[in-house]
Amino acid sequence: MPSSETDAVANMSTIPTRLNLHLWNLPRPAKLLFTAMLLTLGTGYLFAIGNVALKVGFLPGEVTEHYYGNEASRQALEDIEASNEPGQESGVVEGEAFSFDDLGEEPGLSDEPILPVPTLSTLVSEGHFHLFGYTSIFFLCGLVVLFATLKPWFKGTLIIAPFVASVFDIWSMLLTRFVGPGFSWMMIISGTVMAISFLLVFLIGIHQMWFMKHPVAT
Repeated sequence: MPSSETDAVANMSTIPTRLNLHLWNLPRPAKLLFTAMLLTLGTGYLFAIGNVALKVGFLPGEVTEHYYGNEASRQALEDIEASNEPGQESGVVEGEAFSFDDLGEEPGLSDEPILPVPTLSTLVSEGHFHLFGYTSIFFLCGLVVLFATLKPWFKGTLIIAPFVASVFDIWSMLLTRFVGPGFSWMMIISGTVMAISFLLVFLIGIHQMWFMKHPVAT
């Protein structure tokens, strides 16, 4: 074999089969990119949590009222469905948009305020929008975890857990609205899993990029 071919084979044998890249030894531009991404997503996540706190709430009762409704709204929905049966007067002028406010002076309704509940169309629209957003966010988080120095089982769990939780979160909205209020717990648990996953990715990423000087045995 010519010496040039021998040298080529020898050089190929020295090429590493795995990239030895970790968060702690990434080039500074890559660290800045990941850090800017984490800080921006972290700010967005804080606003998302604030939006949930102001519009829905974190307790099972608050989630139930938002998606399933209270007793007055459930009774109003039953009355609407009954009025739309054949032979019944609907009480709504054709072409006029229905509002729960229209029922405020109807006799037989309780004094409890009627809470509006989302329709199937609203939940489908909200669900597909959120699911695409979740996928983008947790894909970026997964990239950070791929370069993190972690136990293999923990790395795999941290990558897959928020994706599974996001699917359960979307389904829990529909199940709470159309099946029963017991599924509000599914929404709370899945939202908590996503929040904890993002928090762990943020803390691990920032720590290993800027404060870890040596690799940790895994």
